[in-house]
Amino acid sequence: MKKVIKKILKWTGITLLLVIIALILIPIFFKDQIKELVINEVNKTLTAKLSLRDFDLTFISTFPNMTAVLYDTKLQGTNKFKDVTLANIKEVRAHVGFWSVIGGDQIEIDEVHIIEPTFDIRVLQDGLANYDIVKPDSVKTPEEIEEPSSFKLSLKEYSITKATINYDDDASNMSAAIVGLNHSGSGDLTADVIDFLTKTTIEKLSFDMDGISYMSEVKTDAEVNLLMEFKEATSKFTLKENKIKLNELGFSIDGFYEMLDGYDNMDMKLNASQATFKQFLSLIPTFYHSGYESMVSSGSLKLDGFVKGRLDDKALPAWDFGAKIGNASIRYPDLPGKITNIQVDASSAFPGGENLDKMTADVKKFHANFGKNAIDGNLMLRSLMTDPFIQSAITANVDLSTLKDFVPMAEGESYSGLLDADINIKGKMSSLEKEDYESFTAEGNLLISEMIYKSPDLPNSVDITKMGFAFSPKNLSLTELKAKTGKSDFEASGRIDNYFGYLLRDEVLKGAFVLNSNYIDLDELMNLGATSETAESTPAASSAPAAGSEEPLLMPGNIDFQLSTNIQKARYNGIDVQNISGQVVLKDEIAQLNDLNLKAMGGSIGLRGSYNTQNHTTPKLDFAYKLKEIDIHELATNFLTVEKLAPITKYARGKISSELTMKSDLTASFEPILTSLTSFGDIRSSSLKIEGFELFDKIANTTKIANISNQTLKDFYTIFKVKDGKIELSPFNTMLGKKINTNISGFTTLDQKMDYVMKMEVPKEEIPKEMIAVVEQAMSKLNAISPKLNVGSLPATIPVNVFVKGDAKKPQITTDFKESILKATGNFKDELINNIKETVKDTVKAIVDDKIKEVKEDFTAKKAQIMADAKKEADKIRATAKKANEDAKKEADRIYNEGVAAAGSNPIKKKAAEVAGGKVRDEAYKKADQAEADANKKADGIMQKAQERADALGN
Repeated sequence: MKKVIKKILKWTGITLLLVIIALILIPIFFKDQIKELVINEVNKTLTAKLSLRDFDLTFISTFPNMTAVLYDTKLQGTNKFKDVTLANIKEVRAHVGFWSVIGGDQIEIDEVHIIEPTFDIRVLQDGLANYDIVKPDSVKTPEEIEEPSSFKLSLKEYSITKATINYDDDASNMSAAIVGLNHSGSGDLTADVIDFLTKTTIEKLSFDMDGISYMSEVKTDAEVNLLMEFKEATSKFTLKENKIKLNELGFSIDGFYEMLDGYDNMDMKLNASQATFKQFLSLIPTFYHSGYESMVSSGSLKLDGFVKGRLDDKALPAWDFGAKIGNASIRYPDLPGKITNIQVDASSAFPGGENLDKMTADVKKFHANFGKNAIDGNLMLRSLMTDPFIQSAITANVDLSTLKDFVPMAEGESYSGLLDADINIKGKMSSLEKEDYESFTAEGNLLISEMIYKSPDLPNSVDITKMGFAFSPKNLSLTELKAKTGKSDFEASGRIDNYFGYLLRDEVLKGAFVLNSNYIDLDELMNLGATSETAESTPAASSAPAAGSEEPLLMPGNIDFQLSTNIQKARYNGIDVQNISGQVVLKDEIAQLNDLNLKAMGGSIGLRGSYNTQNHTTPKLDFAYKLKEIDIHELATNFLTVEKLAPITKYARGKISSELTMKSDLTASFEPILTSLTSFGDIRSSSLKIEGFELFDKIANTTKIANISNQTLKDFYTIFKVKDGKIELSPFNTMLGKKINTNISGFTTLDQKMDYVMKMEVPKEEIPKEMIAVVEQAMSKLNAISPKLNVGSLPATIPVNVFVKGDAKKPQITTDFKESILKATGNFKDELINNIKETVKDTVKAIVDDKIKEVKEDFTAKKAQIMADAKKEADKIRATAKKANEDAKKEADRIYNEGVAAAGSNPIKKKAAEVAGGKVRDEAYKKADQAEADANKKADGIMQKAQERADALGN
């Protein structure tokens, strides 16, 4: 019996050990299989690109389930969203059924936990969304359509921890930002009836729409329990016990939301019966972020509302929401003043259905007293869809210096001055459209006088002597503006037209303004975010967004403004500017500069151009200037793009005149995308001195010619163009040294590669004396040996080519100095061998062979370089053409497949679509092949011309 027990224990131990070993080893065996399945499934169903840094698999702690962990998971957008990362998730944990991996057809997942994700959600103006990444059947392969997914969601629990979500919807003009989202849900999500429990917390929730901030960094806490019922054609979600808290305002929602065949039905009611006036104030940032805890308030609050009825493509459900505040007051214990007699009555209602003109929005009463100050207002909106009617009145008399007695101010923040407003508006939009201004009332004024605003966030106070607006049915007039901040002063006037159409219908807002100033310090203004202390130690800020910014600065599409300027003096980027005049126009998402003239850097400047953001991802620049007698050193020092395009400007001294036109795509940080940049212009100078330019030093060292390192170029003129990534200089003549006439041509690529030829006419006296002595001595000896040789003397001028190639920072300098001297001596190169006396033949031949060998070696190297450069260019053309051919055929296949799929199951339509689509596809194939053939022909021509150039060099 003891032996039996021992055997049982022994084999039990062995079995347990094997199980433990299996638990450790099985995840290793199946890790790559699971990882491959994950990636394949995503690639089959999504258009976004999935990437994983690492993957892990274990089930020691979750047996009998395995835990799959994905580290640093990214979903990268494609096409228009190729530079946008839709999801960047630090860690994803999924509980996977072990036996489903070992022997099942599908892998079951019953838990998913997402840790520290960042989601960047975007909707373009045309409605295209980057979250729409599920492949439609039209672009799936037949295998992808027919093959069922290897994954089966059997979720019973999920969670999201520390999430950040950014939502930007250009189509609806709204955005949201969520920071610190924690969300979890539990319940059997595979059942037909689910008791679903969720919990959500958000550290900061912000929401903007149409330029209005409805929520600003609101703290959110919600526990929502749902009864979810799924039937064959309907789904119903019933809200059970739930508690929602926004900052300090708590409420709940009762009712249900039902998804039926073709429409939705709902009946939900807001329950905020326990909410207080102080809790309501927590939604207003001014109160919540400034001493909210110590604030004492009183008054009544009533919040209620419901939404009920049908929702489909045409109809909206009924709603009625209202907020009433009565006899309320606010006081901060540390302040002497008290805001009293706060009265608010606001509501919005709609009876439901398709006629949205029945929607109403009202603020029947708004009133508050700040000591002796009072604010009153009301608003009524009707028929918003067809012919909006607006009625509103606002009166305010506020001594701004007393605000500190009622509302806490940040340390160092203060106001002074008077605000007076008395505005009345009443009428229909149709009256304005018919220019029937007598039927539309818009009258009154808003005046701010002797206002001084100080803030620790600003280096200087903002002083507004007077700012006045006058209202009329036709326009809103800026009657006067006199202001000053720091060293800058402003005077402005103008008008805004169609402001009602803009407010009520999102129509184009038009305006025209005139700005006058004696002095504007743009360096100081662009550094407004710094305090007075940091402003002194911080360099002037750039007006462009920081490098690496993901979003370019977009111009609004519904603004049509003109600003005419007359500025006597200004300072920008350390440059003093005078007599600025011109016009800035903002229209159709384009900011345009018209005939801006100014004086700076010792001369005059004329500018025109545009910044076009109609393509929201890639802005375009179209720019031109005329420079007259500008200090070139100041220009290169203050504008880094100039130095980048022409490094020599850094070492130049003198004044230049120049004209330029330039077009380029731009990055989000306003830097040109060099591959897209095209430009044409010229540069002129009567005298341009160049000192310390390393390239000239290298040329001097290579040629051994003196007086080249430092140059003064007289009557300098050249034309340049920028295209296909090159800055090409048209050939121009100049004088190097004291007597060397030189013709310069060539190009610099935008990635700083150089290829220049300097054709120099070198006087005999400029050639190094030791070189002249050696050559003349050799010629003298040869003529003494054989007068029949008739070796000529060196001419007065020798043509020499200097070649500058390679990296602009470390260019390669070569010359044909030796060959040029040999050619200049007449028979010294070739005839010498055939006519030399036999007695000295071997000696002289050895000398000549050495020279010939040097020449041939140089020629051989040049030939090889010519052919290598040509092959590189030809290969690039062939590769580009081949890629374009493949892309064109893929696009043709896509269009053909979509056309056939759109025909549906109708065999006639399908056959017609196949025939028509086939012709279009065949034609596209033909054009693509022809384009590639033409490109290959062009490449062959490049190689042929290169061979001819190489052959022309001789043997």
